Amino acid sequence: MDQQSENITQEERLYGLFVHLSMFFGSLVIPFVFWVINKDKSKFVTFHSLQALFFHIAYTVVIVFLVIFVAAAGLAVGLIVPGYEGPPKMDAMKIIVLVAIAIVVIGFVGASVIISLINAFSAYKGGMKKYPIIGNMVYKRVYGLN
Repeated sequence: MDQQSENITQEERLYGLFVHLSMFFGSLVIPFVFWVINKDKSKFVTFHSLQALFFHIAYTVVIVFLVIFVAAAGLAVGLIVPGYEGPPKMDAMKIIVLVAIAIVVIGFVGASVIISLINAFSAYKGGMKKYPIIGNMVYKRVYGLN
């Protein structure tokens, strides 16, 4: 724990936990509401709220791109064109594309869930765990430090 965590109340720690877990419910709304309510009261809650909010925005953008990618890949191998059989060797290509898509999607979603859980429990312990890239930007904005 860093020096700042000694003055963090149990309520602030719970808020930190909730904003990171909001990935599973109320994704963008909860961190935004917690930030608005606490931006002048608690740097700890402000940091975790903004960090979670920007992570959820980035996560949503990536999910949209993944959906577009899956649709494009599906079209490319004839997975979603009704009645199109394609060349006989196309079945192997369909399986390869489906497996690759599944690995990318499951890997991204799984990594995002794990990172959110790690940050949630770190916040509950009073920690200042940061999301990659986003965490450092938010930390500098809130605390004016590195």
